[in-house]
Amino acid sequence: MRHKTLKKLFFSILFLFLPLIVFAQSNRTQSVALVPFWGPDDYFIQEFGEELYTGVNNIQGYRSVVIDMTNLPDDVPEGGFPPYICPSPSLIKTNPIAITGELTADPDDDEFWHLRLYLWEMSETRLVFSDEVTAYDREEMAAGLPGMLDWLFSWLTRIKGRGSGDGDDIWGDGSNTGGKSVFITTSMPLQWIYIGARFGWSPLNIYGPAGGKKSDAIDSSFYNSINGAISGSIAFFPESVPFFSRFSFQVEAIFNYDTAPIKITTIIPTALLKAQVYRQGNILFSLFGGAYSPFPLDGKKTIEYSSFPIGLTAGANFGGKLDKIPGIFFIDLRFSMDLFDTKVTAPGIPLTGFKFRRTSMTISIGYEYGLITKK
Repeated sequence: MRHKTLKKLFFSILFLFLPLIVFAQSNRTQSVALVPFWGPDDYFIQEFGEELYTGVNNIQGYRSVVIDMTNLPDDVPEGGFPPYICPSPSLIKTNPIAITGELTADPDDDEFWHLRLYLWEMSETRLVFSDEVTAYDREEMAAGLPGMLDWLFSWLTRIKGRGSGDGDDIWGDGSNTGGKSVFITTSMPLQWIYIGARFGWSPLNIYGPAGGKKSDAIDSSFYNSINGAISGSIAFFPESVPFFSRFSFQVEAIFNYDTAPIKITTIIPTALLKAQVYRQGNILFSLFGGAYSPFPLDGKKTIEYSSFPIGLTAGANFGGKLDKIPGIFFIDLRFSMDLFDTKVTAPGIPLTGFKFRRTSMTISIGYEYGLITKK
């Protein structure tokens, strides 16, 4: 690749991420650990829990961090402590604030729900305040929860430096011990390292003439190509670090086999920067971008490159966890573009002697497994 092209690529990436870095440094927030609700109804625990997640994120200066209950510390019982007991610091990790909650049905109307939240300051492991909101459904909860959260969080400054306060009415009697349900599952990905594999094909591959010149020999936009890959990724920061905790570095070894019009096998080392843009329930959506460099594996010389071969790739990854099966199953969609010219040297095919650049779209299905749980 020409030095001028490399320089443009470097500064393009720099200017792309510079605003994000400045934003992360200039908008510091306190992370609020959301501990799974206790309650008898999984459906409303899920619905109301998602509203709590959104509500905390909408409060200026705070952001939600959901606690993973699939890998509990040794001092935490299965399902966690009851919500009226301060959660263990080993469970909350470095998050300075925590919220626990319990969902109960009204004794006179089993379709009317009471959600009591407990706000904890973890530096002193003390209860700051507790309050309750009621609703028949998610719409009513979405309308009433923001005001209650504003009132709840206002006590962080009202009683700062004081004790945990009085009021036996905010503790409850501990009778609601059924249903240790997690309203958001964050068992993926909360590991430092992931290893995986995928298999797919390229429904669209375009041979573009080098320099944009037209050629009668290059008139087809489709050819057959299948590929498989093994990958490994490592996260940059723990979950308690705002913004950057969602980024990871991933390397791949892609094996690509073209069946027509050029039969050739290629190994393609790839380096990616990956970012989780949506993670909730059993769903994970990520975006990624990076660079690759192909190396033909055929013993007989079939193609040659005009310069050091490097290309750019970007795409999206949609994954999910299936019940109790460990790891993540995903669908991978990516677009790749060569930044170098390729010349076909094998005789007997229409492209022989012509230079071209290739762009392609690839669809894959795969699986990845996490190692070393984040603490």
